[in-house]
Amino acid sequence: MRAPEKIRRVYIIAMEFGGLVKVGGLGEAVRQYAVGLARRGYDVTVLMPSHGRHLDPNRGFDLYPLDFRACGERRGQDGGAYPYCLGAEATYVEGVKVVMFKGLDYTTGHIFDRWGVYEYAEEKASLLARAAAAFAERFGLPDLIHVNDWPTVLAGVALRDAAERRGLAIPLLFTVHLSWDYRFPWHYAEWSGLQNRRHPVWRVCCHRWEHYSAVWDEGWGSVERFGVVEADAVSTVSYGYLEELLRKYGEWIRPKTCVVYNATDWSLKEVEGVSEGDVWRLVEEVERLGVVGGLDKNGGLLLAVGRLTSQKGIDLAVRALDHAPSARLLVLGIPSGDFGYEEYVKRLVWERRGRAALSTAKIPPRLYKALHYVAKALVMPSRWEPFGISAIEAMALGTPVIAAKVGGLPEVVDGLGLLVEPEDVEGLGRAMEAVASGRYKPPPRQYIASYVDAKFRIGNVVDMLERCYEKARQFAYFRAVS
Repeated sequence: MRAPEKIRRVYIIAMEFGGLVKVGGLGEAVRQYAVGLARRGYDVTVLMPSHGRHLDPNRGFDLYPLDFRACGERRGQDGGAYPYCLGAEATYVEGVKVVMFKGLDYTTGHIFDRWGVYEYAEEKASLLARAAAAFAERFGLPDLIHVNDWPTVLAGVALRDAAERRGLAIPLLFTVHLSWDYRFPWHYAEWSGLQNRRHPVWRVCCHRWEHYSAVWDEGWGSVERFGVVEADAVSTVSYGYLEELLRKYGEWIRPKTCVVYNATDWSLKEVEGVSEGDVWRLVEEVERLGVVGGLDKNGGLLLAVGRLTSQKGIDLAVRALDHAPSARLLVLGIPSGDFGYEEYVKRLVWERRGRAALSTAKIPPRLYKALHYVAKALVMPSRWEPFGISAIEAMALGTPVIAAKVGGLPEVVDGLGLLVEPEDVEGLGRAMEAVASGRYKPPPRQYIASYVDAKFRIGNVVDMLERCYEKARQFAYFRAVS
């Protein structure tokens, strides 16, 4: 086999892409990777499901049909043949070609074109693997494959396997944005189109020839672990989260790991003309959109944002108000389908009305950023948080962050805010009170913003990503000569 001498053509495989289909920070990160690489001269193609967006006349972007069709049958565990048929359309975003696969028949589309990005995720992932392999057969292989989180692992491995069968050792980078533990029997990999053949697997000392099913079964069917073992390099979004992955999968993977931060394009220029004296006027704009609870406007405003899931710990921030009499908390929540948790947070907010308000409305971007600017701090009591893009967005506007000591948050905040122990409601309340009352004096706004400029801009992201790509290329070379 031979490995590429340099990386120029990249396939990024993802379930989300900011501006097209997005659930959370992963979509924004993928967009940053793709756009940043394209600006630096790389030929970037993103492969992803359409999630039914091709059927929406109000989707907000153009799609162009591709001369592509991937149809066939999959063999079920019951021995039956199950047909599928996939097509594709493309759009272009800042120099990046985004290919969105879609179902061409009712059976395929009923699953693959579901609007919810992670609805039927295991079947979407399986069909995405079939589509990606067929796309490469039709339009050619890249110099590097970059997959993002577990639903894209089999697509990446299938592409790399197709290259190996042609004598090419194409580097495979696996980025873990948020670790999951989905497990399936080996048949799931075959269902996704992966052939069970012997291939070189890195085992620290060297590459050894093993069957795919053996690698799969040694991880008890964990798709993520399969990707960690199979990938030429593994990246994640912070050094703190990397240590968590090493504890999960073992120190043996450290030599092939790397870190790529997320970035933000928020800046102080976007809030010019906004003053801290506008705080309650801006809150009233949110209240006119509809809120649960309400604020009596007698204290210091703190802000909490994000999906209404247990991970984000919004309930902790609301309960912490019991220990922060000077604090007034505005929550800008994004419903995520966890209706039980959402109702729980609403009840907590209603019990503290006057001191807490929750909005699930779509906040206009200008108002959203202005609220970050006028708030005394952003509160991030996450139960787990690989990076925390909301933190750097607030800090880009010079606003300090009160965060839990989990995942990447300590290195992101880096002394420019307050850190508390996870699940410590009283400690969180004391920190909120210190900020709201003015006892805590944060660093100057420009100083906080300049810290973001130095570490969390798209140029920094691409620098780190290029180092990861080179590491993956080197390990692919070792695979080629094994």
